[in-house]
Order: sequence, then C-alpha cells, then structure tokens
Amino acid sequence: MGEAWAEVDLKDARTSLDKEIYAVVEDLVKNKGWRLRAQGHKYAVYCPCTEGRANFITLPGTSRNPGNAAKRVKRSASRCPDRHDLMK
Repeated sequence: MGEAWAEVDLKDARTSLDKEIYAVVEDLVKNKGWRLRAQGHKYAVYCPCTEGRANFITLPGTSRNPGNAAKRVKRSASRCPDRHDLMK
C-alpha cells in the first residue's frame, strides 16, 4: 500500500475523532486486532482476518450524531466476514 494508507497510532486519532467513535475504535485496535490507517479525509479501520481482501470501515471525522456513528462502526465490525474468534 502507498504512503497515504500508512498505519496510524491511536493517539493521533484521539484529537480528531469524537469521543464515542474513538472509544469503539480504541477497543477494536487494542483488543481485537484491527488496524487503524489514515485514509481519505480521516481514518479507516481494517479487519485483521482479511488477508488479500480489503474489508474496512471508514470513520467519520465530524458526524451529526457521534453516538449513532459509533454504533454504526461497532455494528459493522461485528459483521466480520469470517466471524473469527477475535470478535467474540
């Protein structure tokens, strides 16, 4: 992947994501093995079980309702295509 898709440290995302969204992203990255990458205007999280496939969730930079956006990210992450043990 190119430079634009470089992995990002969680502390870099803390200031630019809403706290509700950041809490979900932090759980995915720290506890479930997802990767946080800079992509587009903000960030995306990539599923750990998609070798060769690009299964990712884009993260809204500024959302109208951060709580609903956080639920959307969590719901999307729970639909991991391989339903691996990390998601349980």
